[in-house]
Amino acid sequence: MLEKQQKAAEYLAQGEFDLAIALSHQIIEVKPGFIPAYQTIGNAWEIQGNLEAALSWYTQALKIQPNMAELYKIIGNLYSRKKQWEEAITCYKKALQLEPTLTEVYEKLGYIFQQRYLENLQAALSNYRQAIEYSPGDESNYHKILEIQPYNPEICLVLANILFSKNQLGSAIIFYKIALIAEPENPEIHFNLGKILVQQGYIEEAISEYKLALEVEKNNPDIYLQLGIVLAKKERWLEAITSYRRTIEINPKSDFAHNYLGEALTKIGELQEGIYMFQQAINLNPTSPLFQKNLGDALAKQGKIDQASVAYSRAIELG
Repeated sequence: MLEKQQKAAEYLAQGEFDLAIALSHQIIEVKPGFIPAYQTIGNAWEIQGNLEAALSWYTQALKIQPNMAELYKIIGNLYSRKKQWEEAITCYKKALQLEPTLTEVYEKLGYIFQQRYLENLQAALSNYRQAIEYSPGDESNYHKILEIQPYNPEICLVLANILFSKNQLGSAIIFYKIALIAEPENPEIHFNLGKILVQQGYIEEAISEYKLALEVEKNNPDIYLQLGIVLAKKERWLEAITSYRRTIEINPKSDFAHNYLGEALTKIGELQEGIYMFQQAINLNPTSPLFQKNLGDALAKQGKIDQASVAYSRAIELG
């Protein structure tokens, strides 16, 4: 019997599965309680990927020898491969009851608990994201995702944008900065941080954020425009003018860029070009009372009172 079992094991090792199974059947016919033969058949089916057939044979062996820790471990491994976690846990625990020193079983249990935990997390994340799709303005679901994935830059950025839109500036800054940990060169984050810092009065810090954004998005007219505005707040007129000119190069139809450039030019005494820029802004947006007023101010400084009066009158009509 042992010789036949040895031969069956050799067939199994050589990949002669049909021969290994056939010989094991012969052994079982003669000696139905011979456990190694059942294991050989189970192994042969398992190696071939037929887990159900393998499980059937291992289970038959277990009925014959119900106190064999190794069989519980083998069956647990099969259930684990099938991701039937509860069944695998039951088998592994039974194996440990019978043989507490099976170190590898503890490791396999740890793996299962980790996998089950990860699956639960993925399910939770999927549900939270579904909730966000239906209610994107609800902050709570973003916070729940961040409890699972604290540094998720996508979620941090969206949540920060929501908080920014609700004027919760301090909280928005926190989540923008968390997002920057994962995406330090994200121009949108730097741009939005710049806008918040402007509102909070931190102009120099805002200038730095806009410049960081421009290092990545070198041709974004909106960033150049906002940078020009904050430079003007610090009366850094030449830098502001450069930034406004770059805005217009990229987006010639920006009425505000023409207007702000006109304001900066008049501040440094370049009245003629300033007037031209105000006129360009008006051509792009004829209904703006601000552009008409600024044109009137520049014309008045040139001593062109009649023309200034026309601009002021137009501003009053539009205003």
